[in-house]
Amino acid sequence: MAGVTRKKAGKDATDGADGASGRPLRGRATAVPLRSPKRGSASVAAAGPRSAGPATLRARAPRRSKADSDRHAPRGDAAERERLEEQCQRLERRAETAERMLRETVSTISHDLRNSLSVIVVSARMLMRSIPQEGPGRRQLEAITRAADDINQLAQDLVDAMSIESGSLKVGKGAHEVEPILDRAIELVAPTVALKPLEIAKELPHDVPPIACDRERIVQVIANLLGNAMRFTPKGGRITVRAEPSGNDARFSISDTGPGIAPDQQPLLFARHAPARRPLGQGMGLAAFVTKGIVEAHGGTIWVESSPGQGSTFFFTIPAAGLSVRAAP
Repeated sequence: MAGVTRKKAGKDATDGADGASGRPLRGRATAVPLRSPKRGSASVAAAGPRSAGPATLRARAPRRSKADSDRHAPRGDAAERERLEEQCQRLERRAETAERMLRETVSTISHDLRNSLSVIVVSARMLMRSIPQEGPGRRQLEAITRAADDINQLAQDLVDAMSIESGSLKVGKGAHEVEPILDRAIELVAPTVALKPLEIAKELPHDVPPIACDRERIVQVIANLLGNAMRFTPKGGRITVRAEPSGNDARFSISDTGPGIAPDQQPLLFARHAPARRPLGQGMGLAAFVTKGIVEAHGGTIWVESSPGQGSTFFFTIPAAGLSVRAAP
């Protein structure tokens, strides 16, 4: 009896060892082995020793709380804004320096160019005095003089255009009668009028008030508009210069008998950068931009009325001089 007991006990111990080793027990249900869970799954803690490596480390990595994120985000945004602001300030300073250098360069070139042109003009006019009206070479000398005058005006327009774009164009505001201004502008274009030839008529009512203006600048405006009219008016044509009262302003107009301007081209007349292919009668390029800038610097307005085949009329207004300004010498 005792032997049987020892034999049975040994068998039970053997069966227990087999079950512990994972082998199926004889005569009993097969035990299903546990599967290792996928990495990163929620059952990492139950996966046993084999799956407790990298997944456990990732799950236990320290995370920044929402309070920490909220506390550090404004500081980073403020630093980024400060960096962008400093960069914008540097770019602005560079742009201002470049603009100032450009103005100085244009002014220097214009000044030197006009000095050389003055020598050409004076020499050509001295030669013209010694040559008869129909003598050989006189026409060439007149062409040289006109070209030099055009280049001289272009150099001045470049300087004025830079001043207008930068908002630094300065004009005086004295009280001036209108008729002497018209006469001076017509006198400036008289040599070209005689060569074409053209007729210039002046119309000036007696009730036109004095205007508050920079006299030389308004002479420049009228001379530019007259030069534009002469450029597009055929030989034997007529140009009319008129001034008349208009409310608190004096309204000037320069009309020609040229080919006129198409409606779709009229908005481009006073643009800073004219199209590369400018149709006949469109305008005078940089001089028109400068003219507009001078008129607006006086507080006036400028516009054009034209139809193809009907000629063109340029209008501009200048405020009338006040009583205190009229009394000034």
